[in-house]
Amino acid sequence: MSAQAPKKAVRAGRRWPLAASAGRIRVLLIVAAMLFSLCGARAIQVQVLDPGGIADEAAKQYLVTRPIEAERGTITDRNGQVMAFTEDTVNIVADPTMIATNGKEPETMRDEDRKRAQEAPAAIAAVVAKYTGRDAGDIEGRLRNTTVRYTILAPQVTASTYAAVNAELEKDGWVGVFKERNPRRNYPMGTVASNVLGFMSQGEGAGGLEFSLQKQLAGTPGKESYQNSPNGRVPLGAQTMTPAVDGEDVQLSIDSSLNWAVEQRLAQAVTENKANWGIAIVMDVKTGRLLALANSPSFNSNEPGKAKTPDLGNRAITNVYEPGSTMKVLTLSALLDAGLTNPDEVTDVPPSIKVGDNEVKDAFKHQDIQLTTRGILVRSSNIGTIELARRMDKATTADYLRRYGLGAKTGLGLPGEASGRIPSATMPDYTRDGIAFGTSLSVTSVQMAAAVAGVMNGGVYTAPTIIESTTGTDGKRVEAPLGQTHRVISDTASLQMREMMEQMVIHYKDKLSIPGYRTSAKTGTAWGIDPKTGKYKGLVTSIIGAVPTEDPQILTYVVLGKDDRAGAGLGTAGPVYKDIMSLAIPRYGIKPSANVVTTQLPLEKNAARPKKK
Repeated sequence: MSAQAPKKAVRAGRRWPLAASAGRIRVLLIVAAMLFSLCGARAIQVQVLDPGGIADEAAKQYLVTRPIEAERGTITDRNGQVMAFTEDTVNIVADPTMIATNGKEPETMRDEDRKRAQEAPAAIAAVVAKYTGRDAGDIEGRLRNTTVRYTILAPQVTASTYAAVNAELEKDGWVGVFKERNPRRNYPMGTVASNVLGFMSQGEGAGGLEFSLQKQLAGTPGKESYQNSPNGRVPLGAQTMTPAVDGEDVQLSIDSSLNWAVEQRLAQAVTENKANWGIAIVMDVKTGRLLALANSPSFNSNEPGKAKTPDLGNRAITNVYEPGSTMKVLTLSALLDAGLTNPDEVTDVPPSIKVGDNEVKDAFKHQDIQLTTRGILVRSSNIGTIELARRMDKATTADYLRRYGLGAKTGLGLPGEASGRIPSATMPDYTRDGIAFGTSLSVTSVQMAAAVAGVMNGGVYTAPTIIESTTGTDGKRVEAPLGQTHRVISDTASLQMREMMEQMVIHYKDKLSIPGYRTSAKTGTAWGIDPKTGKYKGLVTSIIGAVPTEDPQILTYVVLGKDDRAGAGLGTAGPVYKDIMSLAIPRYGIKPSANVVTTQLPLEKNAARPKKK
């Protein structure tokens, strides 16, 4: 019998002895003790060592800071008619992260909560679109972007619109939509004086007085901070507020009703004469206040984006041009003041005169004639004016130009004002000759209006202004100061010039005279200047005048710029001037003249002087 192989021993698994259970318990207790120690240490840090810092850190995670907009000041005309005001509109805004949970804490949400939260963006978008007319798809896309906590759904809607949206959202149980104040600037008169008022962009003034008076009108914004949560503002949470300081109200010297009428008549003239642009100014001769300032083409301050860029400015202060024969009013006034001529003096006027390398002629053809100084103005003789102007030294000529306010900004307060250009006292002879009849210098319309108003106003220049008064948050009205004044010519020279200009109205009585009133006027025609090339192109035609001659109250200046060379100031700007004056005279209660002068005084040497009655 063979020997049997021994059986392989089975290895038993390693086992802890029963006594090891107590060891395991000790290890677990040590680990637990360490964890509790760490928690206790953190609790001591939070509650004892640095409770304020930790609390502040937690609060900051939910702290919301919002600006408080100041109320922008209102702009009114001289009669208190509102020309610009702020409409109390709001932005409808939302917190997409709050909407994503429909205001619930994520860890507490059940399946039905998640389902409803998923439906929230589409439902909210439908409600907002319903009341605002905005695209629901775009709104829903904004609401599903949970990477942000703030998005605008509908800007500048009325408070009643937001109230309707909010009421329906609350009824349906949707949260996360709020309002924030975002007032809208409104110009109830549309285009009236829009080039003066300007317009707004991105909440700030971007043109006209809205721009130049931005700080004054805007006031100072405030700020509020408060604690927020997924369910909205924490009722008893920390909050601070710095109140806003509203802007000042501004009253203009502009008469909005007159300005509207002037704009309509000016636009008609621009169309009829195929002009590129037109400017009309009505000024109070005594105070320098502007009563009307019209541009054509213009724009609607409510819709500046629809306008052409050149129409958004104010050509009355930005366009510079050679004034033409209206300059003769200033040239001859200076000569009268200096005692270098008088209205009845006779001057030999040849058919042409040499100026530098050029021959200058008059607009009317003639041989050798003898014109009175009065006749030189009325018949607008370039040659006669040059002959007289050569009597004054060039330094004195330059000084009179400066005293008239030419070559410097008027300080009207509108943005973009140009200075124009006048020569120095060392000007060449041909420059002095050109200035005499309105070339070789450049002016703005406001400059020219103020200069001639100074001649009309007994020889006293008053810087033009457009602000009548301001009213602060305290309700106190502060009268704006009048422009600075200085004497330019004597009262005698002023009267002589007014009467010489009156003779021009008599000479063209069918076109310029206004029944019942003595009026003084002078027309002008000059070559236009192409701003792109600096070369002469087209014409600038104009007329300037005041009423009544014996005591001027109102001055009107009309300027038209065109590409062609058809027409002159009398035929293009003259009818506009007469219509504006005829409207302004009764509006401001100007009394008819006691004795209307109708007699034409001598314009030439051989003209018979009327007999005294």
